[in-house]
Amino acid sequence: MAAGGLSVLFLGVLNRIMRVELGIDLMVVSLLVGGGHYLGALVAIPFGHFSDTHRIAGYRRTVYILLGMALTAAILALSPWAAHWLATNTTPLHILAGFAFFLLEGIATFVAGTAYLALIADRTNTEERGPATGTVWTLMMVGIIVTGVGASLFMPTYSFERMVTLFAIGCIVALLFAIVALWRQEPRSRSHVRKSSESLRTAVRMLTRSQHSRRFAVYLIVGMFSYFMQDVILEPFGGEVFGLPPAETTRFNTYMGIGVVLGMLIGGIRLIPRLGKQSVAGIGCWIMVIAFFGLAISGFSQISSMLVAVITLLGLGAGFFTVGSVSLMMDMTASEYTGLFVGAWTLVQAIAKGPASLLSGSLHGILLASGALPGQAYGTVFALEGAGILVAVLLLNRVRVRRFKQEVGSLSEIVSKNAD
Repeated sequence: MAAGGLSVLFLGVLNRIMRVELGIDLMVVSLLVGGGHYLGALVAIPFGHFSDTHRIAGYRRTVYILLGMALTAAILALSPWAAHWLATNTTPLHILAGFAFFLLEGIATFVAGTAYLALIADRTNTEERGPATGTVWTLMMVGIIVTGVGASLFMPTYSFERMVTLFAIGCIVALLFAIVALWRQEPRSRSHVRKSSESLRTAVRMLTRSQHSRRFAVYLIVGMFSYFMQDVILEPFGGEVFGLPPAETTRFNTYMGIGVVLGMLIGGIRLIPRLGKQSVAGIGCWIMVIAFFGLAISGFSQISSMLVAVITLLGLGAGFFTVGSVSLMMDMTASEYTGLFVGAWTLVQAIAKGPASLLSGSLHGILLASGALPGQAYGTVFALEGAGILVAVLLLNRVRVRRFKQEVGSLSEIVSKNAD
């Protein structure tokens, strides 16, 4: 819930105020808020490896999570001043300083997130991960919804003073939630952590040599890239093609959110224990394929009657896909290298999410410039997203967790012998 709340303040409230109320160029906002944040994911692999082998006060994950959350909260609490400063001094040097500021936020966020996912993997077995992941991601969505509603009520119109107070309260509450959430979760140990004899470079080489880890990485990239392409075009689609007012297109997020929460709860708590993580992820992919082609048909035919149902269906598929894939991700680790592998999958997700929105917007513009009607341009992008998810299904079907474990075990033995 704390992570969800902070994401709303950063990627929702701050992003909008910098562009609309403060008038900062959209490209600059995207570079600072999006680019800086996602570039921080580059620390995921080296930090994950570091947390595997270095305890602080007897904890392998907890202190790192708290430090990452504390730094993220501190940066976000200062971000209203940073945004105001950038709005009055938009020079290349100030933009560079702002990028460094938000890059630090990204690094802190991915440090906390990588350690937190590794903690879940450490503290659950194969059977428990599906329900645990479903609960965790559902509560993150609750944090997003509650913070979004609370922020809109607290600051119905922009004022700098209100923004400062909102961010201060939000960051303090998030930090308190994080402390409560982590209280006595990880057993404290004074025993010495056996440090891997291989370097980070050798450990990463072991990760990339596994055929099934490569397949899983490509599956995550293709699946998440295809899904997140809709992120910036769905609401403009409703307004431009069907003439829906802003209040109506804003509700698209509600319909999507309802579907996602249902998918995570049903998929994580009910279906994964019965069908398995890979099957639930696959079901989510097929549902998204149907939904994306439904959106494409809606665009080409300009029939709006199916929009609500199709968007809710897309959210349901995304919920199944997310809870299945993240639970599977936690199985695609080795006990000695949990942080390393979780860091790798975290980086893969960031690589997929970052360029997706940029490509969909660019592709839409190219199609319009080529003479396509708005509905045809949007419909084509949605159809391509559906095709991308189909490719992801084919890749998922070739991933085998048991074979991955065997590969990692064999490679680890080879590395250890070479080190000796």
